[in-house]
Amino acid sequence: MTSDLIEVEWQYAALDTRPVVRWLTGSLPAGFTLERAGTKELDDTYFDTSNWHLHRAGYTCRVRRKGDSAELTLKSMAEPDEGIRSRREITEPLTSADISPAAAPGGCGAIIRAVAGRNPLLPLFRLQTQREVFNLADGHGLLAEVAVDETSIPVGEDRPIRLSRVEVEVEHQAVGRARAFVSEMVEANRLTTAGPSKFESALIATGQAVPPLTADLGPTAVAPELTAGEVAYAVLRKQFAVFRANEPGTRLGEDIEALHDMRVAIRRIRAAMAAFRPVLSLRMLRFRDQLGWVAAALGEVRDLDVQLERMEEWRSHFPPERAAALRAVEDVLRQRRQVARKRMLLVLDSRRYERICEGFARALREGPPKSFAPGRVPILSVAPDMVERRYRRVRKLGDAVRKDSPPEAYHTLRIDAKKLRYALEFVGNGIYGKPAIEFSARVTAMQDVLGLHQDAYVAMDLLQEIADSSGRKLGPGTLMAMGSITERYRLDAIDLRAKFPGVYRPIAGDEWKRLLKLMERERPAPPAQAPVSRVRAARPGPAV
Repeated sequence: MTSDLIEVEWQYAALDTRPVVRWLTGSLPAGFTLERAGTKELDDTYFDTSNWHLHRAGYTCRVRRKGDSAELTLKSMAEPDEGIRSRREITEPLTSADISPAAAPGGCGAIIRAVAGRNPLLPLFRLQTQREVFNLADGHGLLAEVAVDETSIPVGEDRPIRLSRVEVEVEHQAVGRARAFVSEMVEANRLTTAGPSKFESALIATGQAVPPLTADLGPTAVAPELTAGEVAYAVLRKQFAVFRANEPGTRLGEDIEALHDMRVAIRRIRAAMAAFRPVLSLRMLRFRDQLGWVAAALGEVRDLDVQLERMEEWRSHFPPERAAALRAVEDVLRQRRQVARKRMLLVLDSRRYERICEGFARALREGPPKSFAPGRVPILSVAPDMVERRYRRVRKLGDAVRKDSPPEAYHTLRIDAKKLRYALEFVGNGIYGKPAIEFSARVTAMQDVLGLHQDAYVAMDLLQEIADSSGRKLGPGTLMAMGSITERYRLDAIDLRAKFPGVYRPIAGDEWKRLLKLMERERPAPPAQAPVSRVRAARPGPAV
């Protein structure tokens, strides 16, 4: 059976643990009692993939041998706060220490398979610990477990490196009660807060380090003296690094912001490829469609995350007895998310995805091809047209929008406003500065209203679709609650349409004129054309 809890403990380093044991078994602070609970021999092996997938997702993976059986533990990583580390600890039993952690049938194995994908787990190092255990109590009962550890880290043929630690594991609600004991123990034995954890210490001792998820792809800084190709590649490198950095958290699925950031990064990558299309080679542009396949898999899960986040908001509008009726809707959404996550992980585990990422990273490292003339044009020559083209598209669509326009008109404007915003971001910091940033803020304000408007229609369509497909299972109470929510979204959409003119009007204001004037002023003059000689201009004579 898998256990899932929060481990809260103080961790201290000691030059010698023998004085600590003598102090623990001697006179204790008033109000505390200590009972010796025995000695344990711990034999731990830590695992990860060759690309450190688990570490990047925020977990260490440990198999602890226990005779013929074993115990698999995933422990989150956390920095100490005043000596205390609070970490999530997920543990499941294994029938044998020879079972691969990825094959474990419980919750730990499921997490490992999601995060590691097709990548096999490899042993990192082994820790052998002799632990003396003491049970600490006060007048209210059992308070904490005090562990005095002598750990050895084998490092090849050399003598093992040793760590001496004192750990006090306590229930979160009992931290205040245990603090006086811990403070006196630390002072009496001159203990120091353990900096690196045992895992981190073992990495250092064995000469291992977690490499960057994406090796250096090249420059990411943007400057006005660069060519359009150099700026395009700088933007793509920066966003691809964000994309890859959020993959472990997306695979894990515990923090929906990792998936959100990964999806936004791939959206920006594809937007940059569209914006810089004239200055990118055909080889680079082919990646846009390939990355679109990945973006679709991420988007399906993200859309369901957004709807699940809204469940609390939906419930807040009803008394408890009616809010409970929405549980059936939440169950439908969670089932769909589970299916969508399986599809997403199949994409991320595929060889096709691996080839796309490797090929894209290789192209980014190589940089813009010197033989591709369009990419050598100065960015200051290309940027004005790139931004103005998107601006004019937004103005054309925005001017046509009315209160009674169909939702599709608002949605189309939102998509093009996003393209304009991204283009402004690409050439804002580093090239045009404050005017571009300020105007981008105006576009963002409009886009936010359009986004909420679109979200309202997406939610209404989703609720209708659930009612159509699962209405018989949901029951009349749930359907009535869904109808009330739909009506609220309809009213919200009307209100957002009323707000639209106020956020659209500044788009046509002076800020755009100042930005356009700046871009045109910074645009370099076209190179002078050499005069065409009369001989070359003459009509060719008859062939000889």
